[in-house]
Amino acid sequence: MKSLVCFAFLSVIISMVCAEDLHPNGCIYVEGRCQEECEEGTYSYTTGCGYLTKEPTCDEPYPKPDTDGQICDFSDCYCNPPTVRHTKTRKCVKLEDCKKYD
Repeated sequence: MKSLVCFAFLSVIISMVCAEDLHPNGCIYVEGRCQEECEEGTYSYTTGCGYLTKEPTCDEPYPKPDTDGQICDFSDCYCNPPTVRHTKTRKCVKLEDCKKYD
C-alpha cells in the first residue's frame, strides 16, 4: 500500500515538472528543432502546410494570405495582437504608435 501511495505521489510530481513550458512564447523551428525562442510580446507563427500570411506591420497592418502557393514548415515569431511590427525598429508596437517611431 505504501508503494502505491508513493507511486501516485511521484506520478503527480513528474507530470507537474514535465508540463512546464520551456518555450512559453514559442520558437522558430528548423527541421523540427527550436533554433530561436520567440521574444516576449511575440508568438510562434507557422503555416504547417498552407498559405503564408505576412506579419502585420505599420505599413501593412491587415495582410491577406498569399494564395499563389502553399508553403510547408514555415516558422517565424510574429507580434502578439493587437501590436504590429515597426519595420524600421523591428519592435512590436501598437498601430496607433507607429508614427512615434518614424
